[in-house]
Amino acid sequence: MDHRIDRRSLLRLAGTGALGLAATPLLSACAGQSPPAGGGVSNAGRSLAPWPAYVPFTGPAPDLPGDASGVQPLYLKYPEKLVRSVNDTVGDGSEVRAMVVSFGAPPKPVGQNEYWQALNKALNVNLNVTVVPDPEYAQKMATLMAAGDDLPDIIMFNNLALPHAAEFIQARCADLSEFVGGDAVKRFPNLANLPTYAWQGMGRIGGRIYGVPLERPKPANSLFVNRSAMDAAGIPKDWTTERYLEAMKELTGDRKWGVGWFKTLFGGLGGITYHAGSLGAPNTWSASGGTFSHTIATPQFEQALEIMRKLAEARTHYPDSLTVSSTDMQSYFHNGTVASINDGFGSVNLGFITKIDGRFDLDLGRPYGESPTPWQSPGIFGYVAFKKASPERIRLLLRICDYLSAPFGTVEYELANYGVEGRHFTKDADGVKTTELYAQENNTLLPVKFLGAPPSVLYLPGHSDVAKSVYEWQKVTLPDSVRNPAVGLRSATEASKGAQLNQILGDGITAVTFGRKPLSAWKDVVTQWRRAGGDQVAAELAKEHAANQ
Repeated sequence: MDHRIDRRSLLRLAGTGALGLAATPLLSACAGQSPPAGGGVSNAGRSLAPWPAYVPFTGPAPDLPGDASGVQPLYLKYPEKLVRSVNDTVGDGSEVRAMVVSFGAPPKPVGQNEYWQALNKALNVNLNVTVVPDPEYAQKMATLMAAGDDLPDIIMFNNLALPHAAEFIQARCADLSEFVGGDAVKRFPNLANLPTYAWQGMGRIGGRIYGVPLERPKPANSLFVNRSAMDAAGIPKDWTTERYLEAMKELTGDRKWGVGWFKTLFGGLGGITYHAGSLGAPNTWSASGGTFSHTIATPQFEQALEIMRKLAEARTHYPDSLTVSSTDMQSYFHNGTVASINDGFGSVNLGFITKIDGRFDLDLGRPYGESPTPWQSPGIFGYVAFKKASPERIRLLLRICDYLSAPFGTVEYELANYGVEGRHFTKDADGVKTTELYAQENNTLLPVKFLGAPPSVLYLPGHSDVAKSVYEWQKVTLPDSVRNPAVGLRSATEASKGAQLNQILGDGITAVTFGRKPLSAWKDVVTQWRRAGGDQVAAELAKEHAANQ
């Protein structure tokens, strides 16, 4: 697994995605404004820049290959011989300013930071990174967008629905279409190695490409399970709806519970995505005959609510699910108090496994329905955009992103992700071993992983059993998985009313699940959502979808 994806960042990416109901495209938060005359940020009626060509990078062979369904390459050991993906000089010795979000403590100053110094040397630039804590990023971005022309060279946009973000990017940031569109991207081989779904997940603005995506794997919010507890109870990996419900009951008792729900943004419960996908509900939206329809109006979604209600009625869930924090619920999973928990797929990482501390074997739960449609992620965590500059300067910034997007098994990846051998890490038969210095200097504290991100792989040094289990789960699950057709599209109404619309759904899910309202009341929730703006979102997405065909 791509160890660079920290749990908090993936949870935040899930955010409303844990509800599974957000469709706000990352490059289209327009605060409800109608597109300006002539098309503006809308793609409708515009000539579309071609998506960058996809040219897979050939590096050290994995133990088991990935595939087109999204299964990740599996590496059971660290490659013995690394390859180079960047052979030319990256920078010109100049200062490059960047602003990124952070989910860790502030980095040590560059003068005291060997990792930062090594990156500057490799990139041949003075990388001046402004690191903004996650809770402050929305305000910092709003201030930046309202300021004058003194912008950083590289600006990282995450999943925040920032008012007028698309207009800001179109007016103040560089159009990258001529540099990365179609075959032009081949000048940057690591960017050409990014899968097409990542570029599509970012989307276009006014038909043009304005950013470089930060790729994330296809699995979305997933069911993590205590395989040891399930094996002890005789619960198989493959299960039917009835067997799943029985299993959660069997795992409940003696102050332990089968289900570890927790509330997500807008008051919903993260488990809805797993259940909806298990029962064959479309991934948020479905597009057919030029019309967009939301999953909440399908029988399969209503059946998923019924399953959650049955789980609550049987008291299989942790009793404080409506008040416990996500952090505490994860701790309850780590210590065995709850036997399953819905979380972002990025929680398959060494930090998560370390917290389990050998108490049980970690696994992922397979869908239980007869015709499942597991939901895919948007394929990205965010993207980076560049302030307008000369073509020569834009190419330099793209070379920096290209270097930081170097794939697993390359010299560049090793430096960006582990630091300097002998200082930040060592190697032995089990793979990479980080040092005490790495704990103080890494790409979480200095989040260059949010300036460039390669396609992620499954690599969990010291835990090959978990990696094999996850790989097996992907092989079974991903061929049936479905993408949200709204990803990468823009809707002004969703951007302006998305929080309100998701609040309606989140409150409705909670009310039905815990018996405050009957299951029949869900139709009223759907009607309320449609009248509050849901129908308008559907119409806008349909128009954008038609323009992108």
